[in-house]
Amino acid sequence: MPKYLIINADDFGYNPQQTKAIDELMRGKLITSTSLMTVAPDAANAAELARLGGYPVGVHLTINSDDSKNRWQSNSGAPSLCEKGMGLYESQVGLALHARRRDVRAELEAQYNFISSRGVEVDHADNHCATLYGINGRRFYIDAYNFCAEHSLPYRFPKTPGFLSRQIDREVPGVIKCFQKIIVGAGERRGVGLLDDLVSNPWSMDRIKDYDTLRKYYLDAVENCIDGVTEIFMHPAYPIDDRPGEWTKRVYELRLLQSGDLLEAARRNNIELVSWSVFRDLGKI
Repeated sequence: MPKYLIINADDFGYNPQQTKAIDELMRGKLITSTSLMTVAPDAANAAELARLGGYPVGVHLTINSDDSKNRWQSNSGAPSLCEKGMGLYESQVGLALHARRRDVRAELEAQYNFISSRGVEVDHADNHCATLYGINGRRFYIDAYNFCAEHSLPYRFPKTPGFLSRQIDREVPGVIKCFQKIIVGAGERRGVGLLDDLVSNPWSMDRIKDYDTLRKYYLDAVENCIDGVTEIFMHPAYPIDDRPGEWTKRVYELRLLQSGDLLEAARRNNIELVSWSVFRDLGKI
């Protein structure tokens, strides 16, 4: 079976540093896909760049906020997704306790419309911080699948346990494998295209320590790419003076993608580089 690889940059529109990095990578054909974060401060600028460049763009479905001091605002104004008028919940617990599923679905539609109304075709959906995967005890993955089915979008969720194993750095327990099968089955019953595998480095900078460590991780991932459709996703960005530490990982990811090393590794291993449109091309949606 052929091997296909999507190289996606998440968080397009997160801030000017992220937007600039992803725009340059797309223009240089150093990545094959990006996903736009519509609730983030630079989202409108990112959408315009995507329209002008004709980029393959997904919607980075986001129902939480990363920063407690500068809360992102929902696109729909759905009340149960926001904490006391401050904006989207930063706390995953708060979100899980208060979010109503009808508000979640309304927000997903609003985020899709934010992009499509600006003249950009949405080619897939993925999720920020795994809020729609069911790990918070809520069945938001059903809402995500129904949304994707309605818009004929493939969705970021892996059918095989390799991603989960790499995230926790050990064999996946049987109960989690069972839960994964349930979520995969829910998507497949609705005709939603899903990935065969998914790769993203889960380590903090304490473990990464230097650029070469991160580079080796991703090169090894390409070398060990399985049959079917695999996605590698990163969050490349330029430096921010007042955000050292973990932001450095994004800077390293930008450097790696700028190098073209992943593209070369894919070609060397006879892996076809594709965007999310591969699901349509293969008749998977």
